[in-house]
Formats: sequence, C-alpha cells, structure tokens
Amino acid sequence: MKFFKWWIRALLVVAIVVALGATWWLYQSSHEMQPQRHTQPSQLAPNVTRKASSKDSSSSKGSANSHKQTTNKSKSKTSAKRKKVTVVALGDSLTQGVGDQAKDGGYVGQIKTKLTDKDQLNVTTHNYGKAGDRSDQILKRLNQSPAMQKQVANADAITMTVGGNDLMQGLQTATLSGKSTVTQMDAVVAATQQKYATKLLSLLTAVRNLNTNAPIFLFSIYNPVYVYFANVDQLNTYITGFNQVTKATANNISKLYFMNINERLSYGQYDTVAKRSALAAKDAKANNNNSFDGQNVEKALVGGSTGELNDYLSPADHFHPNHLGYSKMTATLYKTMQDHQSWMPK
Repeated sequence: MKFFKWWIRALLVVAIVVALGATWWLYQSSHEMQPQRHTQPSQLAPNVTRKASSKDSSSSKGSANSHKQTTNKSKSKTSAKRKKVTVVALGDSLTQGVGDQAKDGGYVGQIKTKLTDKDQLNVTTHNYGKAGDRSDQILKRLNQSPAMQKQVANADAITMTVGGNDLMQGLQTATLSGKSTVTQMDAVVAATQQKYATKLLSLLTAVRNLNTNAPIFLFSIYNPVYVYFANVDQLNTYITGFNQVTKATANNISKLYFMNINERLSYGQYDTVAKRSALAAKDAKANNNNSFDGQNVEKALVGGSTGELNDYLSPADHFHPNHLGYSKMTATLYKTMQDHQSWMPK
C-alpha cells in the first residue's frame, strides 16, 4: 500500500509537469516579443442639446489650448526640477510584464510610477525582459547587444527576474527522457540546479562588470500551480531549492539584493496556515477523485477543476502575475530599494 501511494504520487508529479510544460510553452511562445496591453475604451460624452456656435467652439478651443499649454509648462518645470534616475530591467516574462493587462503594467511600469509619485523622481526605465528566456539566454542577449550593454552600464539601479525557465527546462528534460519517477526527477533537477548556478553566476558577473556601482535587485521564482495542488510537495521542493541556489549564487556579487516573492505569489490569497491547510485538504480530495492523468491535471491548470484560483495570477494562463500580483512584486521591490538607497541621486 505504501509503494502504491508513492507510485500514484510520482504519476501525479509527472502529469503536473507535462501539463505545466505544455501550457507554459504555448503561452510563452505567443509572448516572445511584447506583453499584451489592454486599452481602456474611451468614454463617450453624453448627448449635448445645444449645438455650439463657431464662436463658442473657437473660444472653447482657445481656452482649452491655453490651459493645456499652461499645464504642460507646469509639468515641464516640475519634471525639470526632479532628480533623474535610470532603472534597467533584465530577465524573462516576469520582467516583460506578461499577464498584466493594464497599460504600462508589470513591475517595471509600476515601479516607475511609484518612484515618480512617492520619491518625486524623474524616472527612465529600459525593459529588457523577454518571455521564455533562461539565464544563459539573457546573458547571450546582453553579450550581443551593445545598446543593452550601454544602458546597463549607465543604470542607477538594475532589476532582474530569472530562474523559472531554467527549472522548467530541467523538468521537461526529465519528463521527455522518460525519467518519470520522483527519484529520477529529483536527480535531474539537482543537476539542473548545478548548471543553473554556473550560468547565473556568469550572468550576474557580466552585469556587475558592466556596472560596478548600481545595486541589483533580484526576484525569486514561485509555484504557479500551488492552489491546485497544495497537497503535493514535490514542486514546492524544487522551487525552494532553486531559490536557495539563486540566493547563494547572488551572495558572490556585491550590492545584490535577493527578494523572495515565493510565498506571496505561490500562496496568493491563502495567506495563513489555516487557509493553506484547508486548501490542501480540499485539493487532496479533488485529486484523489481524479484519475491523476494529464487531462485532469491540465483541466485544473486551465480551468480550475478544484474551484480555486490564485487571485495574484493571470486567469489567462495561471502562470504569470496579474496586475495585483505585479503590485505585490512592486511593493517588495520598492521596500528593498528604500532599504538600500545607494542608487538614489544625491
């Protein structure tokens, strides 16, 4: 009986990885260049009963232009007085902002707004996030782009998301190669972690060599399917292990600050032990009632068969943060930037 339960658990982990990988690949490939942006529909003006005369229109237009010019001059003066700061963002889809449908969304757009409003800074951002990129691919883009190198060299602060696609590559490699038992998958993930540590160090070293002064603010990864499989520990273990590798590697780089968003984004609205225990019990019942095949797992990922969703993740793919999720990332980034203010203009 003990072996049977272990075998079923192994099958579940494999099924999750297969469905996870399929959904991840399809969504990433459709967002390789630009994150989706949602434009709010314009508000239609109510019907006007009195038709304006040409004189009224001319007067109104002149007044509007005068007000606009005055406002623009005021903004220009205010902006000119503000101290300038440049933030360069490197990474994968989380830096690109995939999943946030708001205009100027993602944590890059939100941190710009926050620094502008709260710290009265004139902020310029350069977003070099690209969906699907692993650590070595981010480094390759950096090495091949003089423009990107120049922006990194001139940055006052650097932000980064990396690691999720490296882990996914390891999980997919294990599954596609037939290494489907938990023990075999553990071994593959451990080997992937070692390779990732080397690649990450190369990336971080390259960034630091280009810019010796700017602090680097590095995000952790998280478990996007926790709410569907809160009773399955395997993926949590892998993600925790990857985050530990990232943090340990980051310790070799000066002025680098690791920001752990794993619990915040993985758990979503299940922010207490009691809530997570109840969710795990519910998921265990739902998963035991299923046959643990890929179809049922995929149904959970794309439709929420357990009836649960993570309030911080996009309902479009259940992988990337939505606007609220990116707000949580931004809050963590802003606090860390305030705690380490060497980037702030004097």
